[in-house]
Amino acid sequence: MNQSQQDNLSPCVLDRVEVKYDELPDLRDELIIKDRTYRQQYANMYYVRLMQLRATVFEIARAKWENFMDDGDQPYHVDKILDVKPGQRSSVTTSPRDKYCSEEDVINIEDESGRVRLVGDIIKEWVWVTGLVVAVLGRENSVGAFEVMDICLPGLPPQPPSKLMETDDSGPRYVALLSGMNLDKDSSLSLKSQMLIDYLTGELGTVTDQTFSSKVSRLIIAGNALKEGQIIDDTNRTRKSGNTSGYDNEPIQELDNILETLSSTLSVDLMPGNNDPASFTLPQQPIHKNLFPKAAKYPTFSNVTNPYWGDIDGIVFLGTSGQTIDDLYKYVHGHNRLEITEKTLYWRHIAPTAPDTLWCYPFIELDPFVLTRLPHVYFIGNQKEYATSLVEGPDGRKTRIILLPSFAETGTIVLVNLSTLECQPMSFSTDITSHMQ
Repeated sequence: MNQSQQDNLSPCVLDRVEVKYDELPDLRDELIIKDRTYRQQYANMYYVRLMQLRATVFEIARAKWENFMDDGDQPYHVDKILDVKPGQRSSVTTSPRDKYCSEEDVINIEDESGRVRLVGDIIKEWVWVTGLVVAVLGRENSVGAFEVMDICLPGLPPQPPSKLMETDDSGPRYVALLSGMNLDKDSSLSLKSQMLIDYLTGELGTVTDQTFSSKVSRLIIAGNALKEGQIIDDTNRTRKSGNTSGYDNEPIQELDNILETLSSTLSVDLMPGNNDPASFTLPQQPIHKNLFPKAAKYPTFSNVTNPYWGDIDGIVFLGTSGQTIDDLYKYVHGHNRLEITEKTLYWRHIAPTAPDTLWCYPFIELDPFVLTRLPHVYFIGNQKEYATSLVEGPDGRKTRIILLPSFAETGTIVLVNLSTLECQPMSFSTDITSHMQ
C-alpha cells in the first residue's frame, strides 16, 4: 500500500456542515392538535376545504374561460349546485366524489347545496378522487347530468424564494432522507443499519467518503422506524387474569440507541408512521419524547409530525410517511405513485381522500392538508421503490418529488443537494458480493 492510499484510509477530523433551520411554526402549528375533541362532524372538513380553495379555483377558471363561447353564448358562474339549470352553460366550483376504482364508477360534484353527476368524454382523461376542489365548465343535459366541456384545478400554489444555485466556501450541503427501518427484536440492529450509522457519523469509508458525509447537515426519518408492535409472552409478569402477554420494548430501546448516536453528530427529525407508537389518524402527532430518553438529551433530536414541514437553509421541505399516497393509489387507475404525488401539488391538497377513506382528525376551522405554499422538496416515505421527478411551474417554481423505499428492504437512503435540488440514492448492502454505491 502506498503513502497516498494510507493517507486516504487514515482517520481525520472533519467539521459537520452547518445550515439554518426553521420549523415553519405557521404550518407546523396547524398540524399540532392541542385540545382533542371528537364531537364535531367530519362534514366540516369538506366545507372548510371548499372555502379555502374555492376563491382560488374560481379566479383561475374565470381567467381561463373568460372568452369561451359555445353556440354564441358565454357561460356564467353559479355559486351552488342547485342553481344549475337544464340546457344553460355554466361553471361550478365544488368537490367531485369517487370511492372505488372501476369502469362503473360515477363522478359527482357536490357542495353544501347538493350534488350532480358529471358526464362527458373529458372526465375520462382526468384523475378523480374523493375530496378534490375543482371548477367544471359545461351544461346540464336533459337527464339532469352535467355535460363537462372543461375542467380547472387550483394549480401550483405560490412558492417562497429559495437559495437554489447559491454556494459558499463550505461546498454543497445535503439532507438525508430515510424511511422504513422497521426495527424489531430479530433485526433490531442489522448490519445495514450499522453501516448507515457509521457512514453518517463519519466512521465508515475513506477520507473522501468521510468528507462527503460531513456535508450531510440533517437526517429526516419518514416513518416506520419500528416494525409493527409485537406481543410477547412475558412469564415474569403476574396478572389477575392470568394473561402474561406484553409488548416487546427491545426494538424501541435499540432505536433510542441509534437516534442517540446519530444525534450526537447531526440533526435528526423523527416522523411517525403506521407502525410507530403514535396516533393513528392524520396528522400523526410526534412520538412521545419519553420513549427516547437517550436521544432526547440532544437538542439536535426532534420528534415531529406526519406530515412534516421544515425550512432547511432556505429550502422548504414537505413530507409524509406514505399513508396519503398509499390511500390515493387505491382509487386511481392507470397512474403510478410518482404521477399521483405530482397531481397532489396541482390539487393543492396532499390528502384529499381524508376523511372519507383516510383516517384523520375532524378539523372544523381549517384543513391543514391544503397547500398554501409550494415546497421545494416533497418526499413520500415507505413506498415500493425509489423514484423521483422535478415539477416545474411558472415563475421559476420548482419542486423535487422523491419516493423513499423501505430501508429494511432496500438499504437505500436519499441525499438531496440543497443548492441544486438534485438527489441521489445511496444503498448499503450486506451482500459480500456487492458494495456500497
